[in-house]
Amino acid sequence: MAIRKESKIRRMETPIRKKAPDGDVTVIDINDVEFLRRYVSEHGKVLPQRLSGLSSSQQRKVKHGIRRARSMGLMM
Repeated sequence: MAIRKESKIRRMETPIRKKAPDGDVTVIDINDVEFLRRYVSEHGKVLPQRLSGLSSSQQRKVKHGIRRARSMGLMM
């Protein structure tokens, strides 16, 4: 009988739910850099959906928000 190894991938505890009561995010504030930084790795890459714990639409909105903040020079 094979023993299952524990996965070392840890999802974030809370996805985006603070912006709207129903859990869906309509607008990402690109000036809220601390919020966007939670979804960026230490190397500056956007975290994948399986690690961030977001839905597909939320992941797209966060990705566009991070890219806009980078282009404005708010994030590196």
